Amino acid sequence: MSFNNKDWTVLFIGGASGTGKSSIAYELAKYYNVNVIEADDVYGAVEAMTTIESHPAIHYWSTGLNWLDIGVNENVKWLINVSYEIIPALKAIADRHIEDNLPTIIEGDFIHPELVRAFNIPEVKGFFVKEQDENQILQNYLAREGGELQHYRAKISIAYDEWLSSFCEKSEIKLIDSRPWDTVVKRIVDCI
Repeated sequence: MSFNNKDWTVLFIGGASGTGKSSIAYELAKYYNVNVIEADDVYGAVEAMTTIESHPAIHYWSTGLNWLDIGVNENVKWLINVSYEIIPALKAIADRHIEDNLPTIIEGDFIHPELVRAFNIPEVKGFFVKEQDENQILQNYLAREGGELQHYRAKISIAYDEWLSSFCEKSEIKLIDSRPWDTVVKRIVDCI
């Protein structure tokens, strides 16, 4: 494989937690010889520079709520709202990379499909990684973080994955199955 066939400047990779998108992003970064920007880092920067009044979803946990207590649907709603609130920050980063012709991959749970859809130019591509097997997500968390199986967190990922998949299908945004894992990079390169 060669990185000479890259025809984009910014590649967005979204998906729920535990689907393999970060691993995929770093494999693609090696393949294309580019850097990765993690949306989690952008979230942290936006949180540090804003208030609960201007960005209520980003500051949601500062109200004293605990993600373990609010239920799967409320956690999914939070993920959607945060990903929507950081669209301007991620768009600004993408715009800079396009203007300076600095190819990069931007990946994370907080990539809203609306952001991918907003760029209707060939320099920007995007897709979402899909994983509907709760047991696989459990195993992915275990391999990445150790500890006990995280059933509740996996249920949140499955529900968020369902929302993302539905949005992407309606918007004709590419969905990539994370498995079979040994062919995922080739499948992505072929479709983007």
